[in-house]
Amino acid sequence: MRYELTEDEVRDKARRILDLESTESAQAGVGQLTSFNKLGFSGIKDRPDGWYLPNETHFPALVLETKGSNVTFSKKEREELLKNIRIVQKKYKYVIGILYNGYEAEVYKGIQKADTQGELKAKEYYLGFFAINKIDKSLIYSLTRSINDTLHFNFVIKNLYHRMIFTACALVAKRYGAHLFEGMSFSMFTTSIRETLAASFSADLTKNIKLQTLLDVFSEIKLNANCSQEAIDKFISDVSLISDNINSDFWDGEDVMAIFFNEFNRYKAKSESGQVFTPDHITSFMYRITNTTHEDYVLDAACGSGAFLVKAMCNMIREVGGIRTKRAIEIAQTQLFGIEFDREIYALACANMLIHKDGKTNLEYNDSRTEDAGRWIKSKPITKVLMNPPFENKYGCLDIVANVLANVDKGTTCAFILPDNKLEKARCRVRRWLQSCTLEKIIKLPTEIFSGVTTSIFIFTAGVPQGGKEIFTCYMAEDGLETIKNQGRQDIRNRWDAIEDEWVEIVRKQSGHESIQWINPAEHLSYQEKVEIPLPVQPDFMKRTLSYVLFKAGIDESDFVQKVKEHTLYGVVLPPEYKAILSGRDAVSLTLENVRWKYFEIGKLFKVAKGQRLTKAEQKDGFINYVGASAFNNGITNHIGNNDHVNPAGTISVCYNGSIGESFYQDEPYWATDDVNVLTPLFDINPSTALFFCAVIKNASAKYAFNNKWTQEMMRISVIPLPVNDDDSPDFQFMEDYIKSLPYGSHIS
Repeated sequence: MRYELTEDEVRDKARRILDLESTESAQAGVGQLTSFNKLGFSGIKDRPDGWYLPNETHFPALVLETKGSNVTFSKKEREELLKNIRIVQKKYKYVIGILYNGYEAEVYKGIQKADTQGELKAKEYYLGFFAINKIDKSLIYSLTRSINDTLHFNFVIKNLYHRMIFTACALVAKRYGAHLFEGMSFSMFTTSIRETLAASFSADLTKNIKLQTLLDVFSEIKLNANCSQEAIDKFISDVSLISDNINSDFWDGEDVMAIFFNEFNRYKAKSESGQVFTPDHITSFMYRITNTTHEDYVLDAACGSGAFLVKAMCNMIREVGGIRTKRAIEIAQTQLFGIEFDREIYALACANMLIHKDGKTNLEYNDSRTEDAGRWIKSKPITKVLMNPPFENKYGCLDIVANVLANVDKGTTCAFILPDNKLEKARCRVRRWLQSCTLEKIIKLPTEIFSGVTTSIFIFTAGVPQGGKEIFTCYMAEDGLETIKNQGRQDIRNRWDAIEDEWVEIVRKQSGHESIQWINPAEHLSYQEKVEIPLPVQPDFMKRTLSYVLFKAGIDESDFVQKVKEHTLYGVVLPPEYKAILSGRDAVSLTLENVRWKYFEIGKLFKVAKGQRLTKAEQKDGFINYVGASAFNNGITNHIGNNDHVNPAGTISVCYNGSIGESFYQDEPYWATDDVNVLTPLFDINPSTALFFCAVIKNASAKYAFNNKWTQEMMRISVIPLPVNDDDSPDFQFMEDYIKSLPYGSHIS
C-alpha cells in the first residue's frame, strides 16, 4: 500500500536511504534551513533539500530535491533541481542530482537525465556513475613487470601460468591476512602464503574449493628455493603495493589477471599459446548491451581468468549501493556462475574472484562441452550469458556455444565473442540452432581487439526460434584505445567512455549509424563489410588465358616467362613452340569500356562442393589429375590412380586454402584435395567462358587470406561481377568472344 508522505517525511526517508550523514571526508545532510552559502558556496542563498559534498572536490557530489508524495514531477520541479546542480558544479566537476517524492526518484548525471529511475538507492550507487578509478594501472603494470622478471630470472619459474598463479596466491594470502615482510626467509615466505590460504577455510564450501585448488596448484609450482634475499624482498614489496591498489574501494571491475597476462606474456613459450583474455572495456560493453543488471544471474561457461564475472560483480554491486550492502553479499554468493576446463586457468579464476572481494561465486571445474556441464547449467537460474569461448575448433568452440544455448532457460540472452566467420563456416549446424533459438544481433568489433583474428559479438535469445527474423548487425570500427609497449591496448586519451555510450545507444535502439545492416539468416550469419570488389581488367583475363594455353601445350609457365624476359632484354632466341604461343599476341581484342556489369552470387551460378582429402600415403600410382592448393600447372600437383572421388571434366577448381582464389578450368576428370572447392556450372560452359569466370573469381578473392579462408559456405554467398544482357542475365556470349579475342585466345580450342 502506498501511503501519502509529507515533504519532511520524504526528506527524512531520503536521508536514511542515501545515508546523508557528515563524516571526516564529506559534509552531508538534509533540511530546509541550510543555504549553499553555509555549505561553502559564497553568496548563494538558495537552500538544497539534501547534500553530499566531499572535502576533495574532484570526488563526485550529490544534491537532493524532495517533494511530497502527492507531487508529480513537472518542469517546475526539474528546473529547481537543475538550478541546484549548476550551483554545485561551480565547485565540483562531477555532480549527481536526485528528485524524490518518497516513492519515485528521478536522477541526473550532471544536467543530463540518467537511465536509472525508480526506487531510491544508497548514495554509493549514484556516486558510482562517476566512478573515479583510483587503481593506478600504470603502477600495476610497472610492478607486474618487476614481479615477472623476478619470478622468471630469480625464482626460475618458467611457466607463464605458474608465475601468474604464484603471484595470485600471494595476493590472495595478503588479502586474507598473511604477514609478508622484507627480510623473511624463502621457507618462511612460502609457508606464510600456504598457511594463510589453509587458515582461510570456512564453512563456505564453494570458497573452500577455490582455496584448496589454489593450495594444490601452488604446491606443484617448481621454483628456485635458493634465490637471493634481495629477490624475495623485491617480490614481497611489489605484491604488497599491488594489493593496496586492488583492495581500494574505488576498484571498478578491472580484471587484474588480464593485466598480469599482458605483461607475463613477454616470456611466454609457444606451448603456452591459446588463452585469450577479454579486454576490460569489452566486458563492460557486453554487460551494457545485453541489459544485464543486479537482478540477473550471469554465466560464463568458458570463464578463463574470470573477466566477465569480475566485471558483472562490480557493476551489479555498484547498482545495489556498494560492497558494504547486504545485496552485495547475495550477488557474490548466488548470482555469478563460471565453468573452466583448464585446471591452472581455473585456479587463476578462483584467485581472481578471491582477490576481488568475493569467495562465493559458483565456479565449476568442468568441460563445458559435456552433458555433465549441461546438467550443471540447467540446474542454475541463469538469465544472462556473457562469454568469450576459445576460438580454436580443437577446444570445441561451437560445442560449448551449443551446450549453453541448449541448457539455459527459454528467453535467456546469450552473448558470445566469436571470430567473424565462425558461424558462416558452420552454417548447416547453426541453422539447426536457429530452429530453437534466435540470433538477434551481431556487433563487429575493432580489428585490433584480438591479435590475428577479427571478431564479433553474437547475441542470441535461447528457446525462441528464429522463424526468418532478420538479424541486426553493425560495425564498431574504433574503440579509441592505443597500444602501449608491454601494457597492451590502453585508453590513454580517455576516449572509450564516450564511444561506449554512443554504441550502447546504437545497439539498444538498433539505429543511428551508417554501418547498420539487417541481414537474412538464410543468406548470412556475419556482418557483411561493404568491400568493393574491383572490376577485372584486361591483364587479369590475359594472365588466365595464357596460363591455360601454356598448360595445354605442356609448357612450364615459369620457364616461359623467364625465356620471354631474356628474349626481350637480351635477344635470346626462343624455342619454336614458345614463338607459336606468342604469335597471336597482337590480336585485336574486344573492349570492356562499354560493358554493363552486375553482381551475382557464385552459389546461384555453380554448385559448390569441397574436395576430398587424400594423404600422400593413400595416393596410388596412376594417370588421374590430382588438383591441390597450387597456383601453377592448372593446379595439378600429381597424378594418381585413386578414382572413388573423381570430379567430372567441365568444372572449375578454386583454392580456398594455400593459394587462395587461384581458379582453373579442368577439361579432364580430376581429384580435388580438401584445400580446393569444385564449381560445377548450372549453365552450359566452354573453355573460353570458363576462363572468363576463372579471372573474375580470382579477382574476387582479395578479401580472403590464411586466417580468413574462402570456405565452401562463404564461396556460395560470395558475389562476382559479370557482363550482362539487356535483361540483366549473364552475357555468356560476350564472355566467350572476349576471351577468344585476347592475345593468346586464338589458341583455345
